[in-house]
Amino acid sequence: KIYDPIFYLALKPIRIAVMNELLKYKEKVILDLCCGTGNQIKLLSKHGFRNLYCLDISDSMLEIAKRDDSTIKIYNEDATKTSFDNASFDVVIISFAIHEKDRNTQQALINESYRIIKKDGFMLVVDYVFDNKTTKFGRIVISMIERIAGREHYINFKSYIQNDGLLSLIEKNKFKLIKYNRMSFGVVTISIYQKIPLF
Repeated sequence: KIYDPIFYLALKPIRIAVMNELLKYKEKVILDLCCGTGNQIKLLSKHGFRNLYCLDISDSMLEIAKRDDSTIKIYNEDATKTSFDNASFDVVIISFAIHEKDRNTQQALINESYRIIKKDGFMLVVDYVFDNKTTKFGRIVISMIERIAGREHYINFKSYIQNDGLLSLIEKNKFKLIKYNRMSFGVVTISIYQKIPLF
């Protein structure tokens, strides 16, 4: 990902904000889906979280994720078709992973998260939003970063933004928004959704 390691420092406040949102779930089972190099999950581990899992399809990313912390359970799998049982996790984190994928993969990622989250568990999503609360500076900087990330990445990002981002992917009968924070010039959101069991 373009964010690692170039934007490690820029993303650190966001990772800390995510950790602060999850402090009351320290004893819960948490999965970082599309974890990349594992910086978020390592931060949680460093601050006393113990039941931690991370998953990514990239071998090279996971090689970095494996460094420095042997307590995190690491899986090299497709995030849209994981091997986990239904209702395995109290919290699933998806951080800066949805916008970079095509529309079908975005929806499949959300659907898989729903499947593996426990009844009344949570999905925490960190990603971009462009709306009337997003500053011009934020739009310019993020658009530049996404363009640098590559043609396909940028096309998927533009489609994500044009389709109203995360809001267009969430089915209201499956998830209820319970908390929503903005950071980084209004261009980054931390959204926490509670799972609504279908039966």
